[in-house]
Amino acid sequence: MTDKIDNKEEIQELILKIKDKREMWQLSPRPKNYKTLSVLNMNEDDIFDRIQENISLNNYSSGPLPDNHIPPVKGDIWIFGLVIVGMNCYLKFQDKPAGIIMWISIHEQEHTLNFPYSH
Repeated sequence: MTDKIDNKEEIQELILKIKDKREMWQLSPRPKNYKTLSVLNMNEDDIFDRIQENISLNNYSSGPLPDNHIPPVKGDIWIFGLVIVGMNCYLKFQDKPAGIIMWISIHEQEHTLNFPYSH
């Protein structure tokens, strides 16, 4: 697996796929994620709606990446970045085989992300 896809169409298809599965989105119960929701004065539905409305090819940073848990959880990992209410947010999700989109990280960026397809 690579850390970047050179096929823009594949990424656009992925974005459409996850948007279509909005009812299958789940947020990992990490303290960083909940702190971000609190800082942005949003609940899970609010931030998921914002992501669904705004995520695009321009926000893609890397993926597909393998899961790094031991043992690994099935499903590709994807990294995106998105400005939400003025905050540069780091978005990391796993597209699980059962159809669930697990948002592992939705929090303020801690490191600079590369956006190979932004204009």
